[in-house]
Order: sequence, then C-alpha cells, then structure tokens
Amino acid sequence: MPNLTSINGETLKKLLAAGYKNLSLHFKAINDLNVFPVPDGDTGTNMKITYFNGMKAIEEATTPGDIIEKFANGMLFGARGNSGVLTSQYFRGVANALNSKEDDISVKEFVDAMISGYKQAYAAAVDPVEGTILTVAREGIESVLVNVNENTDFTSLLGMVYDAMRMSLDNTPNLLPVLKEAGVIDSGGKGLLTIFEGFLKFLQGVEINDNDDYEAMESHGTLQRVDFSAFNENSVLDYGYCTEFLLQLLNSKTDIPNFQISEFIKWLGDHGNSIVCFQNGTIIKVHIHTKKPYEVIEYAQRFGEFVAFKMENMALQHNEVLAEKEEKMKERKKFAVISIAQGEGLIELFKELGSDIVLDGGKTMNTSTSEMIDAFKEVNADKIFLLTDESNIILAARQARDLYKDSEVRVIETKTIIEGYSALSMMVKEDDNAEEVYNDLVTYSKDVTSCFVAKSSRTSIINGVESEKGKYIEGVGGELVGSQTQRDDAVIDLIDRIPNIQEKSLCILFYGQMVSNAEAEDVSNRISQKYPNLEVGVLSGKQDVYDYLIGIN
Repeated sequence: MPNLTSINGETLKKLLAAGYKNLSLHFKAINDLNVFPVPDGDTGTNMKITYFNGMKAIEEATTPGDIIEKFANGMLFGARGNSGVLTSQYFRGVANALNSKEDDISVKEFVDAMISGYKQAYAAAVDPVEGTILTVAREGIESVLVNVNENTDFTSLLGMVYDAMRMSLDNTPNLLPVLKEAGVIDSGGKGLLTIFEGFLKFLQGVEINDNDDYEAMESHGTLQRVDFSAFNENSVLDYGYCTEFLLQLLNSKTDIPNFQISEFIKWLGDHGNSIVCFQNGTIIKVHIHTKKPYEVIEYAQRFGEFVAFKMENMALQHNEVLAEKEEKMKERKKFAVISIAQGEGLIELFKELGSDIVLDGGKTMNTSTSEMIDAFKEVNADKIFLLTDESNIILAARQARDLYKDSEVRVIETKTIIEGYSALSMMVKEDDNAEEVYNDLVTYSKDVTSCFVAKSSRTSIINGVESEKGKYIEGVGGELVGSQTQRDDAVIDLIDRIPNIQEKSLCILFYGQMVSNAEAEDVSNRISQKYPNLEVGVLSGKQDVYDYLIGIN
C-alpha cells in the first residue's frame, strides 16, 4: 500500500492481523532465543497467546479508536509472562493515544502512539532493563523521528521503524551481558520486531502464510467449546447467564472523576453473584452470574456504553463444574493461598500442603493475568496470598493484583517451584491468622537453596559455564554452575557445589517424568553415602522440563 497516509478501521484490523500471523509463523524461533539452554523457552508462546487475546477482542469493533482500545484490553487481561505483559502494556500505551479516534489515523498520530506505547511499557516495568523489548520499542521510534515529515507515508514509516528496531535488537547483546555470553539477541525484542515485520509485510502487499492452529489457540483465548445439548426445550434455567462486558464510562452520562466503583459493585452484588468488577482508567470490567441480565445491562448504561459484551447460558458451560464453584462462593474466607506449579505430582502436593488453588504453569506456558483473576474470584477471600513459580510470571502476577479490587491480594514473589514448596511446607494455616500465615510464607520461601538439573537443548555459554547440547546442566539459585554427561553425576556434582553443604540438614529431590523411581532412589543413596548428615527425601514431581528440582535446607 504505497503512499498510504491514513489508516481506517478496516485497514487497522488487517494490520494487526498481519502482526499476529507473522508472530505465529516465527514464535518457535523466538522461543529458541531463551537465554537458558533448557527446553522451557516460552517468550514467543507467551507473546502469541497474549496477542491472540487482543485479536479475539476486536471482532465486532469498527472505528480505529474502538479497535485499538479493545485490542489493548484483550491483551491486558490475557497477558502471559513478562514478555506478554510488556507487550500488552506497549499496546495499552498505543491505545491511550488513539482510543478517541473515530476517523482515520494519520502518520503523525501513529508516531505519537508508538512513543506513548514504549513509555507505558517502561512505566510498567518496576526495574526497566536496557537490552530488552523496552529498548527495541523505544529506539525503534525515537531514532527515526528526525526523518519523519509531512511527506512520510505509513509504508515508509514502518519501514524505517522496522530497520531501527532490527538494529536495536542486534545491539541488545552489547547492553545485556547475559545475552552476549549466551550468543543470542533478546527474545522479547525479537517478538516485537516480528510483529512490526508483519505490519510492514501487510503494507508491502506480502502474503503471510502462518499455518496457525486456531482451534488450539481458542482454548487459550476468550471463546469456549460448549455442548449445546446441555440445555434443551425441557431444561430449567438454574444457574442464569454468565454476563461479561467492558463498559466505557461517558462524560455525557456520569461524572467520571467522582464515579464510585464501590457503589457499582454493591449494586451488582444485590442482582447477581460470582462477581468480578474492576476499573481500568475509564473502562469498567464486569463479570456476573445473573438470571436477569437485562437489569444489569440497563444499570450499566446509566454510566456509559459497552465496548465489548458476552453473555452465555451457564448450562452450556459445564453445569456440574459451575455449580460446584457457586457452592464455594457461598462462604467468604478470611484468607486463601493460591500457588502456581508445574507437574502433576507437584500440583497435588501443593494442594495437600494447603494451597486452596494450584494453577498449572504448564510446560512452556505461563499463567495469564485473567487466569489469576479467575482464581482470585473463585477462592472468595478477604485476603489472598499468591505464590508464583518463576521470575517470568511475577510481572503478570503484579498486574493481576493491581486489577483485582474485590480482595486484598499480596504476591509472594517466589522465583522457583522449590521456593513455593518450602513456603507451603512450613505454613500453619489452622492458625486462622492471616498476617502470621503471610509472614511465614515470605520467611520460609527464602529459607531454601533452589537447584535444578535439566538436559541442555543447545550448546551455549552462560555465566562462564559451557553446556553442550544433550548434556545435563546444573543450576543453583537460577545460575548455571556446571554440566555433566550423565544425569546422576550432574545431581551429585551440583550438591557438591552448594555453599556450606556440610552444614545443611535436608535435601528434597523432585524427579520429573523422564526419571524413573529406581534412578531417583539410586541418586538419593549416593547423596546419603557422601553426606550422611543430610536427610534426603525423594518425591515424584512429574514435571516435564526439569529432570530434577532440588531443595536444600
């Protein structure tokens, strides 16, 4: 589309779709850029699912402002991992600059929106690090501003931005030593470049054949496969309608600065249940189960108009499961604990240790903001303590905490599953004292040395440690410390490297799906023989990325 100087709603949708198609085509290569040489690289997957949620939100939108606002909110509530959250925040910033647009977007407005985008992403990062997606977003637009003038069209603009982003991405190893040592560029930055490459290809008329499995993506998006035989001519409306919407507050209908979300929630509470309601700027997000949705719709329209709306008969949403959740909602708890883990054995163990809900972190897929919020709603507690399972999910957890207003949510930023296990294993939930439980969770999450052994998926050098593809790498506290050809030798070598190991008293081995019980017991015996003062426990975690997760106390 040469000489395109403005973008209307239809073109904007196609532009965004091209970004998704290109991301879908290359997300596995983005995963492979993960710094650690273990097969859990998930940056591309997280960005793809986050973007997909944005695309699902714009199906009915028409004007440019409506499209970009819905797109940003869809990404916000479906964001996964640090890369997904930062990408959602980037487009949140873009939307902040364009969401009032009812007519076409000019080149100048798009430039301003990209600047707003990177500033929003920087603001969302508690400790912004250069050499990441943030740098690529910032330098991609700031470095081309001098070349933008009244004769610049969209194709030439995005061509310049793409070239600038590519140069910025190539330079990320010089800004972030861990990338240079690993011999890779930043994966999040590569994801953003890939999105903009899709934009540019669309403007250049290049077809993108993504071969995406859209049905598989639906399970991670906003739609749900339902059994319509669950409600027929003989049915009774037992559970009502699951009603969800995004409400845009309007100055013509209410005094927005003095709008009280607490009063809005109180009214909803008298007209339904299973309520999730929070405010994001001038947008109100509502989820409610009600038998009279027309009352909720009429009430909401006193304050604004809908920018997204979904209503489903809950009989079509697996009645038995929903009925069980409704039963749980009847009595509000003083506090609840939610944790994130991966591996069937570890998930069951976390439940036994007192976690009210254990979210499955998945093999290469981080728990999304919306899944955390759904869990907050389900536990129905005054105070909620959330234990994360890795550093990559902390930003999404903070975002979920900030969005959810119906309870006090505290994120205990455990960076490994072992830290979460250590915290839960010492928790005395029967005390019924929320503050003591919280303090114990924080204290005991730090009272463990977290280690792992995993098979290297590629040859690399991290922190001066060389790992060949196929060898077993050893990690202590998130840092690589060594590698061995044999898995059992790697465990012993790792234990030897633990500072003051002779003074430690407990070692817990969680072995994964790829390790047999006999092998794990043999490794346990070797540790006990070498360190007789170290009590060794062996548990089947059934995790599928790490051969062994190890906790040392």
